[in-house]
Amino acid sequence: MSQFKQVRQATVVRSILAVVMIAVASQMTGCGLQSFMDPSKTGYFKDQPTMVPILDRIDVIEQEETLFRQTSEVTREDLLPSDLTYRLAPGDFVTVEVFELEFDNQMTQAMRRIDASGNFRLPVVGDVPAAGKTLQEFQDDLVELLAEEVLAYPQVTVQLEEGGYFQYTVYGNTRGPGVYQLRRPDFRLLEALATAGGVPPDTQTIYVIRQVALDDEVIAPFYRDMEDPDRPRDPDERRPVDIDELIDQLDEEPRPGAMSQSAGHDDPPIDIDDLQPVRVADEPPVDIEDMPAPTRRERDSNFVYDEERGEWVEVRPGTGEEVDEDEAYVERIIEIPYDRLEQGDSRYNIVIRPSDKIFVEFPEMGLVYVEGEVARPGVYSLAQEGGQKLTLSRLIAAVGGLGPVAIPERVDLTRMVGENREATIRVNLAAIRQRTEPDIVLKPNDHIIVGTSFAATPLAVIRNGFRVSYGFGFLLDRNFGNDVFGAPPTRVQGQ
Repeated sequence: MSQFKQVRQATVVRSILAVVMIAVASQMTGCGLQSFMDPSKTGYFKDQPTMVPILDRIDVIEQEETLFRQTSEVTREDLLPSDLTYRLAPGDFVTVEVFELEFDNQMTQAMRRIDASGNFRLPVVGDVPAAGKTLQEFQDDLVELLAEEVLAYPQVTVQLEEGGYFQYTVYGNTRGPGVYQLRRPDFRLLEALATAGGVPPDTQTIYVIRQVALDDEVIAPFYRDMEDPDRPRDPDERRPVDIDELIDQLDEEPRPGAMSQSAGHDDPPIDIDDLQPVRVADEPPVDIEDMPAPTRRERDSNFVYDEERGEWVEVRPGTGEEVDEDEAYVERIIEIPYDRLEQGDSRYNIVIRPSDKIFVEFPEMGLVYVEGEVARPGVYSLAQEGGQKLTLSRLIAAVGGLGPVAIPERVDLTRMVGENREATIRVNLAAIRQRTEPDIVLKPNDHIIVGTSFAATPLAVIRNGFRVSYGFGFLLDRNFGNDVFGAPPTRVQGQ
């Protein structure tokens, strides 16, 4: 019987030594054996520092989706003050004073807004085009018009009482979205955000959107001179044609000394019955100087032959991008990191231009769903303090870690990839924790399921059989405790 006890004692001692050796080996070889004994314990556990990227998108199941198609960085020109040459616009309130327009030795004052068509109604004269012109240009037009038809030496004064053409828009995650007046040529982004009431502290990115019209048809007629200052101004645009006035002019007799349309020509009048139809060969040759200048779109595009499509395709020079026939505007979107701007980096405090749109990006909001072998399954919010992005590894830590029978190599991530469409991918959380694979940024409605395996439960039972109590001591079954460590000491009465 004592021999049997000795064998049993030796077996237990060998088991204890084996467990100690496994523990020592696990510390020496990293987390491999530790994960084998307890798969729920994951980590890097190495002395060498490492750096791993974080994925914003899982390209296996997701297409690239950005808030804007293409963004650009800040350039030197974005920091230079604007050239704010104010031009009148519909809705501007203007005062026009004309001396002796209606009564002798009296000043006629017209105070009204420019209508939606861009005209200003002046007594006696009628509607006069005003939008798209500077105050001086509008005043010069009035002087010229009055000198031709009403007054010999007109005295005109034009004053802007209320103007709103220089505007910018602030919208998005800001306390005061709206349209604001731009009154200074050196008005900058921080001032625009402060005027709008500021932005939340968790703001990460701000976008400044600037649009340039590609097609003259989308520009109001009274603004086309602003886009092309060298464009010859049509005299007919200055004043609408009055049919009754034209009829009266035809009935009037020619003024003395005025040259008639046929003066200086001795040719007999032409009989319309003698006219012959014009043939193609009789058309006059085309003078290249009389040809209209190419439009801006023609100058900024080329044509290349697409062999796959078998047709000529219009592309933009320099970029090679295909021109969209339905494209009316081109946008330049400037991306501003708010943390750098808030810290006072002047390189990002750009000058605001007229018609700029400032968009303050919203933080990632939504819910994620966690279930399976985790400590606290449930629904969790993506909103993080400071606007930080929530990753898969941090979410598992937030829910209390993995359960005792969890297998970190078996984590399923289900994500919405379109309207009424979702995709599921297997994620190796152990590799993420070991820094051999990148972590993943979670998105709204992500569903995470932590799985297990048939061997997880037996491993948990074996693992629980070696619970550490005091130092390197182990809790053994009471039937073997005396055989390993000897009988407990007893107090003998009288000693």
